[in-house]
Amino acid sequence: MTLNPIANEPQTRRCPNCGNPMPEGSPACPHCDAVLEGAAPSAEAATEYRFLRALFTRSNHFTLIFVGINVGVFVLMCLAGGFAVTSVDPEVLRGFGAKQNDLIIDQSEYWRLITSIFIHIGFIHLFLNNYALWIIGQEIEQIYGSARFVALYLITGVIGSLASFLFNPKATSAGASGAIFGLFGIMATFAFRYRKEIPRLLSREIKRRVLPVIAINLLFGFSVRIVDNAAHLGGLLSGVALALIIPYKRPNERITPRVWVALQVLCLLLILGSFVAAFRSYTGPRLSFANLTSDPGPSVVAYFERMQDARRLLDKSFRQFDSAFDGGKNASGGSNQALDSIEKALRAVNEAPRIDAQADQFRKRLLELINQQESITVEFSKSPTTNRESARQAERALRNQAQQFESDYESWLPGFLKERGYELGENGDHR
Repeated sequence: MTLNPIANEPQTRRCPNCGNPMPEGSPACPHCDAVLEGAAPSAEAATEYRFLRALFTRSNHFTLIFVGINVGVFVLMCLAGGFAVTSVDPEVLRGFGAKQNDLIIDQSEYWRLITSIFIHIGFIHLFLNNYALWIIGQEIEQIYGSARFVALYLITGVIGSLASFLFNPKATSAGASGAIFGLFGIMATFAFRYRKEIPRLLSREIKRRVLPVIAINLLFGFSVRIVDNAAHLGGLLSGVALALIIPYKRPNERITPRVWVALQVLCLLLILGSFVAAFRSYTGPRLSFANLTSDPGPSVVAYFERMQDARRLLDKSFRQFDSAFDGGKNASGGSNQALDSIEKALRAVNEAPRIDAQADQFRKRLLELINQQESITVEFSKSPTTNRESARQAERALRNQAQQFESDYESWLPGFLKERGYELGENGDHR
């Protein structure tokens, strides 16, 4: 004979509101969320439940909107400079509005202090910041309300950009990290400032989660040289200061005061206006779906190298054509070599990234020359030995066009490179 313990059945009762079974002693029904009168736990537990439910059932759509803006801007950057995992072409960063002190000072592009908040340097940077924004942003938006959240996010982000401008002047920087640190500072300060007003469970949970995250990220920032700690600290400290001034949206606050709604609209207009200014001032690579499969390295370097390769291969095909013409009956070998060089030249010129209208115009001119050389060479290879003079004359005319192209291109190239921080070396290489 064996003895089996009698299982203690959980004590339940019927919810008087919806009729479903609920745990005995629970202050609220898990089915309809009704808070019950005369529940076994203290009135404090019911009050905490009402507080948390009032806060964390609010909408948080602006968090999703900001995440969407970050993703949308990154997609456009990929169309300009290719899909980047850990780095982005500096030309793309500057074109889309990254923080760069000389452009802010010399050209009065103050809008970069805002646009830089929504620009990310590679997919990993985007993913980590968006994940952090999704976690902390939702909670801040629910605690402070959407109107205050928009203002807090933009203000802390701009102050982070200003801190980078002042204390990290040589860096081309971008990212939502300053604003995200600001949100963490707001959350930590909220738990401290309202510790006697909010549920103790909420205060403990915030301190347990937020303070270690702030400490770990600051420690990581100071140990990695490429991290813009000035922006992080600027955002964090501004978040602490703002949370000491700006009140949260209490559970009984049904209507947001007009001053916060007006500030929210102003912030959204500033964001929109900054991106319009960035669009009008855009000097980065031309957007193209073809760039999605291109190397996301520096587009100016890639453009220079691909154009150099294509020009060299076109010139090589001219020499191979001469050999084929002089070869008489053995011309097929020379023409095949010329066609092989032409194929490589076409591949090189098509891989040249689209940077701006003038650079792309030179790329198209070179592409047209290579296509004409291919047509002439194919015609030559199919012509009888005694009837190849017309192909030779067409090829000589094409060489004259190529010489004119070379003259125009070499006159334009140094200025183009200088505008983008490069110059030609002694051997015609960039540096």
